[in-house]
Formats: sequence, structure tokens, C-alpha cells
Amino acid sequence: MRRIVLIAAILLLPLCAVAQDCLDCHEKYQKTDHGKLKCIACHSDVKDLPHADKLAKPKCVSCHGEPVRQHEASVHADKGLKCKSCHNVHTPRQETKKCIACHASVAHKKLPSAQKHLREMGCVGCHAKSVRGSIHVRVDSQQFIPRDVFDKDHNGSVDEKEWKDFLAHAQSVVRDTYRIKRIYSATGSSHDIGPKAISCNSCHVENKVFEKATLEVNADGQRAKMALDLHSVIPRLPMTDLYGLTAHGKAEVACGDCHVSQKRIDDHVCAKCHDSVYNVYKGTAHAKKGAARCTDCHDPHKVKTYRELGAAERVAVCAGCHGDYMRQHRWLPHAELHFMYLECSTCHSPRSKKSMVFNINVQAGDGRRRLALDDIAAAFGRKKKTRDVIDMNGDGRITSSEIVPFFEALEKATKGTVRIEGSIVVTDVHHDYSEVQRRDKVCATCHSNDAPFYQSMYLVLPETEGLYYMPVKGTVLAAMPSSLAVNFLLLGETKLRWSDIRVLIGTRGEARCDVVRELGFKWIDIAGVFLSLAALFLVCVHIVLRMVFKR
Repeated sequence: MRRIVLIAAILLLPLCAVAQDCLDCHEKYQKTDHGKLKCIACHSDVKDLPHADKLAKPKCVSCHGEPVRQHEASVHADKGLKCKSCHNVHTPRQETKKCIACHASVAHKKLPSAQKHLREMGCVGCHAKSVRGSIHVRVDSQQFIPRDVFDKDHNGSVDEKEWKDFLAHAQSVVRDTYRIKRIYSATGSSHDIGPKAISCNSCHVENKVFEKATLEVNADGQRAKMALDLHSVIPRLPMTDLYGLTAHGKAEVACGDCHVSQKRIDDHVCAKCHDSVYNVYKGTAHAKKGAARCTDCHDPHKVKTYRELGAAERVAVCAGCHGDYMRQHRWLPHAELHFMYLECSTCHSPRSKKSMVFNINVQAGDGRRRLALDDIAAAFGRKKKTRDVIDMNGDGRITSSEIVPFFEALEKATKGTVRIEGSIVVTDVHHDYSEVQRRDKVCATCHSNDAPFYQSMYLVLPETEGLYYMPVKGTVLAAMPSSLAVNFLLLGETKLRWSDIRVLIGTRGEARCDVVRELGFKWIDIAGVFLSLAALFLVCVHIVLRMVFKR
């Protein structure tokens, strides 16, 4: 063993001398800090001094195998960058370039809350192919905070609901005596940069970057540490793939157009595009009292547009705050039935446009579904739009002579039962729900021939760009067989008016027969009027006879 060590020392001694003598000629490398390596560790082809004029280029992979392999598969290698493009091999720890050295002009305009993301995540947090991260949330308070405020179910973990409850507690009870500090740590290899940054889904939907979050509480001598649900500190967003299907996505509204800061979206952000709507809303009770912001009622990430929402879905928006709406409408006959087919705006926004809307359903063996584009293609082919198929004369309105053959063709093609489901909905919302008019509690507002929605009727048709509301004439109701209608019943006005009696008395012949048919249930009132008049007449006759005969 001693012989082996002695031989190695004899062989290495000249090389050590060579390493020391290198600096005699290469003085500029006096401050080389490539670890504790000597010159000959990389320039291994130097065997003696003076060495050859041209030496072989050292290969970084001999020591840095994994970083080199990552770099070769990265976008930087595709652009022709080498190790020395970023690293000074003689002083790597002092002169390694930062990302900003080459990417100084990147504005990240499409990145919401860009400064926060760049500060917390760093470049590799989004651009490295493989990133791992964690979040540490520290709560410092001068007041004692009961553990039940954080962990109500005592499972050692704080979920989203419990975190929101704590924030509400802190704002109302602890107030200015607490502070929350969030530390985001995301690490990745700067050698493993991909062609594109990770999507928003990676953090805000799928938790691919941050693996865990920890909550630490320091409050008046109280110390506690527990797991925290990631989405308590990372806002949960919809799938970005689905965002393209939303109204905002189709209009090419970018995330950064609305998310201008880390704070909640302000109404004035919405007003940039929806100024006419906001000019109406800002003067209402909802806006003045700060009861509701635009985003409280409107989910900007929702795939369905307002027109695609059914009456029940629209009622659910208002019920988010007005949960006792059924109790408040005990005066309304058949309240459950009304809320099944009507929305709150029908009565509480008198200046909104109300319309009668017909949706087409297909009843097949697998259940009931809405009419789809595939059904139209099966019946009429794919070359024409749905509106052109049904509007044969091209006047922009469906007549009774057009709707019947349309439904007959659908029945044959779908091999199912085609039905129409009607509802009264608001097709043009006036955003003032503060106006309360007594006449909107009068049943005749809707249950009469003068109801406004009879002048605004639409058939909902599927198109490639979404749902299309096709105007229909009022006579279409008379043309549709009763077997086509499902869950659709609008009772007429049953209260008798003096105008009805005058019309009945003033008409003759066939016209009177038509009036009689139109009166319908009002004959009950007419019979009551005549019985009352007869009773009054008999009373008067009785009084006259008593006066005449004095008995």
C-alpha cells in the first residue's frame, strides 16, 4: 500500500508544479474560483511545460453531466447558446449571467399581476421544465386567536372555508393588530428552460408547481403550525383551455386586461368595456351601498353566456345574497312555479326587456337534451346556417307556415320526440333593480293580452358561434300543435273589466261569438255581475212595493 501511495505522489508532483507554473504566463487567471480545481483538472492534455499552442477545449459534461444534458434539451441549446454564453468558466460564481442580461425588454404584458409573479416566482419558477415549490404563510398578531378560528374541525389542516372564516374574523375582531406574510418558494434548474412558460393551470388549477403550504401562527405567545390548503393563498381559476369558450375568451380579452393588480377586480375595470351598463348601475342602491360589485353577480370566467342561462340559474345569482326570496314572496300565487320559469329581473327591473323564449328539446331513449347542431345537420345538411333553414323567405322572422315543416323534418332526422319548452326571460337587462312599481304586483301585467313579451318572442337556435335568438310572430303559438309544448302554460287574465262588458254589449252577430270565446273564464265574473244586478233590482222592487202598499 505504501508503495502505491509513493508512486502516485511521484507521478502527481510534476503536475502540481505545472499547475503552479501556469500563472507565471496566465496572470489574468489569478482569481480563478472554479471550486478548488487546478488548471490541469480541465486542461488535462497538458503534460509538460511549455505546452502546445492549441489545447483541446475542456468538456463541461465530464463534471457537470446532468446540467449539460438538461441544457442540450432546452430551448437555449436550440438557439445555439453554449455554457460559456452564460458562464465565465474561470470565475463562474462571480460572473454568471442573470436572465435579465439577455431578456431585459420582456414586459410580461399578458401576465396578470406581473410584478408579484416575478418577485415571488423568479424566472425559473415559470420557465423551467421542472419546478418544485412550497408556500409559507405566517400570521403575527398582538391578540390571542383561538385555534377554532383556523381549524374548526380539528383535523390539523386549514381548508379554504376555514381560511376565509379566519380572514373575516381578523377584519372584524383582530382588526389592525395582525399581519400576514406569504413566502412563495419555487425552485427549478436554469439549465432546463422550455420553449414556453407554464400555463396558469399549473398553479391555479392543478397544483403542479407548489406541492404544499404551511401556516404558522404567532399570536400573543401562541405558536401553532399546520397544513394549509394551497388554494387558500393561490386563487382558484377556471381551466384556461375553457376560457376560450367564454364570452370574454371569444372576444380575445386577455387575463391582464382585467387583472391589473393583485387586488380584487374593481367595478371600474369592468366599466372600461361596459360603460353604458355601468352608468346605469352606479346610481342604484346596490352600487351606492357597496352591497354588490359586478363580479358578485357576473362570473367573468363562466363558459355560459347570460343568454344561455335558464331561469333557475338566473334566480340562483340573486339567491346568493337574497336567500330568503321564497319567504319574501309568500303573497305571490304559486310562487314555486313562478320562480321555476321566471327570473327576478322580470319584476324587479321594470325597464328590462321581457321576452317569450322557446327552447327546442329532443326526447330520446337516453333522456331529454337541447337541440344541437348535429341534429340540424342530420335533417338539413351542414352547408346552411340554422336560421336560414327555418326562415325560408328570409324576412328575419319565423311564421307559422315555416315552423311546422321545420319540426316535421327534425322529428324524422332525430328519431326522437321534438318538443318546445317556453319561458319568460329578460333578453335586455336594465341594471337598475332599485325601481319598485306597484303595478308589477298586479297579475294582469303578465296574464293578459297586453303583456309586453307577446311583442317580443324568440325561438332559440343552435349556431356555430353560439345560441341565436330568432324572432317569431305571435301567430306561431296558434300554429304549433299542443303536443309540441312541454312545461309551458301562461294563464290569461281572469279579472273582468268594464271594457269587456261594453264590447260584449256593443257587438252583434259573429263578432259577439268571437268576444264570447275570448272572455273564457271571465264568464264567471260576468255571471256574478248579472246576479248582483238582479239581486239589486229585486231589492229595489221590494222597497218600491213596500212604499206603495205601506206594508
